Amino acid sequence: MNTVSLEREIRAYESMLPEIKREYGSVWAVISHEKLVSTFKAFSDAARFVNANCRDHQVLIRHTDQHNETAPFVEISN
Repeated sequence: MNTVSLEREIRAYESMLPEIKREYGSVWAVISHEKLVSTFKAFSDAARFVNANCRDHQVLIRHTDQHNETAPFVEISN
């Protein structure tokens, strides 16, 4: 895993957090390539989305309400 990429994704998420919370409320945010890809109410839905749609690149999944409620940096490959 690329730590530099992870740090960029985290910084991007943190800069987007106020807007994500304002627009979507309490959700799991999927971040990739320093952009918001989608949001989900349940982590399991976010994980399924990543598995189905983001298999070729790394993503960050974070919850908007708690900075410590974080799923690991996920890289799914075939």
